[in-house]
Amino acid sequence: MVARTGSCGEHLFTYTSGNVSLSSYTSGRYLFNEDVRLKERHVKFNVEAVQRAAEASVGNKHGKVVSTKKLAEGGFNRVFVLELQDGFEMIAKIPYHIARPEYFATASEAATLTLLRLKGIPVPEVYSYSTMLENPVGTEYILMEKAPGVCLASKWVDLQDHEIRRLGHSFVELEKKLFEIPFSATGSLYFKKDIPSSLQAPLYTEEHATEANQFCIGPIADYMFWYGRRAGLKLNRGPWKNHVEYLQSIAQKEIDWTQRYGKSMEPDFPHNDLGLGVQRPEDYLKLLECYQLMTPHLLPKDPAHPFNQPTLRHPDLTLGNIFVTPETGRVSCLIDWQHAIIQPQLLAAGYPRAFDNPDDELSPELVEPKLPEDLASLQEEEKHHIAALREPLLLGRQMLVDRAGRQWEGNLITLKGAIVRAAQFWEHLPDVEDIKCPVQFDQTELDEFAENEDSWLKMSVAAEQWRKSVCNMTEEGWVRNEYYEEAKKKLADLKEEIRLQCEGDEEDMQAFRTGWPFRDREEVD
Repeated sequence: MVARTGSCGEHLFTYTSGNVSLSSYTSGRYLFNEDVRLKERHVKFNVEAVQRAAEASVGNKHGKVVSTKKLAEGGFNRVFVLELQDGFEMIAKIPYHIARPEYFATASEAATLTLLRLKGIPVPEVYSYSTMLENPVGTEYILMEKAPGVCLASKWVDLQDHEIRRLGHSFVELEKKLFEIPFSATGSLYFKKDIPSSLQAPLYTEEHATEANQFCIGPIADYMFWYGRRAGLKLNRGPWKNHVEYLQSIAQKEIDWTQRYGKSMEPDFPHNDLGLGVQRPEDYLKLLECYQLMTPHLLPKDPAHPFNQPTLRHPDLTLGNIFVTPETGRVSCLIDWQHAIIQPQLLAAGYPRAFDNPDDELSPELVEPKLPEDLASLQEEEKHHIAALREPLLLGRQMLVDRAGRQWEGNLITLKGAIVRAAQFWEHLPDVEDIKCPVQFDQTELDEFAENEDSWLKMSVAAEQWRKSVCNMTEEGWVRNEYYEEAKKKLADLKEEIRLQCEGDEEDMQAFRTGWPFRDREEVD
């Protein structure tokens, strides 16, 4: 095996038969539940069959595959770069078995990439794909163009102000094209040939374009609608023409899961040291029902309102998923559209993660952005995202919808907090004149909850700081290979430090012993 470093810092592994398994996860280590994480990411497949499929996908015009290298391993996929005899390179993307939904995730990503290219969005060209496990390769896959340009993650820290502005303008132009696509429903994109007609909604509100004959909107590829045992539940996964039904379905999937699999539990340490005791799934179900009562009022009643317009955006726009042309500094390719969804514009609105301020504190030199000077002359369609971003309750509503879609894990605080705030600002929601908020809290309950929520948030900040102190360990316990031994020691030292802090207080010690968060455990999905 020969290893080298790629343009974005990924490790590239040259495949030599019998020398290294390309089926195994090698891009990091896990400090707890490692056996589970590695098993999830182990995908057996026929390397030679991938190579033959790659050759055929480009009409055998570039000769045989001469090398297969592991390019990157993310949360849901293993990515390889294949070089052919004449130097031509392409990408093979193989999902892990946890990359739910099976079939739909691959089918949707292939269709999404193809449609976006037709719309002038720079994404990789799809050469071939398989949504089935029963094929010569032995698993699902997508064969696609290797992204042109340079990964932005390798350049970002060195960019000058004028280069960042040029990049920003380039990205905004692409987003404008995305926002102008007149999708007809909430869900995900598919080729019509891949989806039963009973699960299809028209691509556009008006079938005026030729691509409408090839594509449709089908069941949502949102990971949480299929996560774990949800894949076996009979859920409403869309497509949805009605935005209220979509909002309700987000919680209904968690209601169905919690009723079947939810168990009473205590949260992890340090949250279990707040004296809240064992938390019951029945109380979580009540909160989900409160959310559902609010859903008819979270977005404007008029289905044609711009905030309800079904909108597609990149599902995970990080620096590693953006490629730029070195000569111009403009976006050359946007990769990784797996789990992309079409949803109401107000829920899709926001600033991409790639352009977040990485600093914990704001610089005093930052200048508040101003609206464009030509705002009045812009077409109405161009103003809608600006209007959504300036909507006072944008983040509150987005947070409420997000929290309602999360799995029961012994936490009643975050969802209840989002519901409480929605109730407090009820009168500022759209179209609620003379409509009383369907969820009411008395002041005593609100005062008690405010105290618990404040303590919960402080504990969350502490737990986050603990993770960062252990070589930036992720919530799953992942660290870089080169930091693994150091991280193991730091985690052991941290655990001992916390244990010593708890000594002398039996309640603290009991909470620590039973709820240490960074431990091997049985997981519920």
